[in-house]
Amino acid sequence: MEILKKIFGNNTHIKVILLYYGNGGYFNNITGLAKMLDKSHVTIRKVVSDLLEAGILSEMDIGKSRVIKINEENPYTEALFKFINSMHGINEGKSIGDIIEQRTERAGSKTGRHIS
Repeated sequence: MEILKKIFGNNTHIKVILLYYGNGGYFNNITGLAKMLDKSHVTIRKVVSDLLEAGILSEMDIGKSRVIKINEENPYTEALFKFINSMHGINEGKSIGDIIEQRTERAGSKTGRHIS
């Protein structure tokens, strides 16, 4: 349960996650994230720290800058993005059967086989 508190801690956590979700391999630093989300540097630093600890985000040093990116290798990130995809499906008025079928088709195309 502690990992869920780190991920869904508050609204700013969700905004950061959705920013990365919507922009694929998006890279930015804490200052850039603070400006984009109109939040204080301190707030974004805390959120990024939580998401780094949870493994959702990772950081790289590029020159003198710390660049934050999504950690696509983390199983929590994959599960989180699947959850977000499901929520988008619900918002689009799809039935649970449609969502499962779409997810099954995507899983089959990733592995090169059809899942039944």
